[in-house]
Amino acid sequence: MATAVQVNVHTYATTHVATNLIRSLKQLVVGCGLDAAKLIGQWQTLERGVATWLGSGHLERLILEIYSRSSHRLIRCFDFDIDYGYNPGGDGDLWIDPDTVAYALKKSGELPRNCTYDILARTSAGRPDVAGWSKGALRSTSGLTRRSLGATVGGGSLGASLGVWK
Repeated sequence: MATAVQVNVHTYATTHVATNLIRSLKQLVVGCGLDAAKLIGQWQTLERGVATWLGSGHLERLILEIYSRSSHRLIRCFDFDIDYGYNPGGDGDLWIDPDTVAYALKKSGELPRNCTYDILARTSAGRPDVAGWSKGALRSTSGLTRRSLGATVGGGSLGASLGVWK
């Protein structure tokens, strides 16, 4: 008698990466001294959108914009670039490096008191619509410089790298 087991690594990887991207956003929000209630209130919508677009291959970048409440000018930005060919020959390992997020917080410095944030996703054309998500525009990064900090979360051939604009 033979037994065969088939595991859909892509589904597990998608769920793992989506969940840990949102967790990383929360770590960034809290680490910057911002109120996480907004993120927590949107958690299911955020996770549903991120998982859907990771699964369909349409998510290009997940973005945390931190901006001035009064001027709406971008103060700091953290973004996760998505790589669909991160580890194509991998064995399906699921991993996260929370030290990358901690390092990003350490390097980004303190924020002015009057900041708030938005979470946005850059997707490719043809993406499926997800309830609770709408089209929007990114704030200008003019005057800011992006620094790539490396891989943060991955699973299967799916990976995400963190960058910080300051």
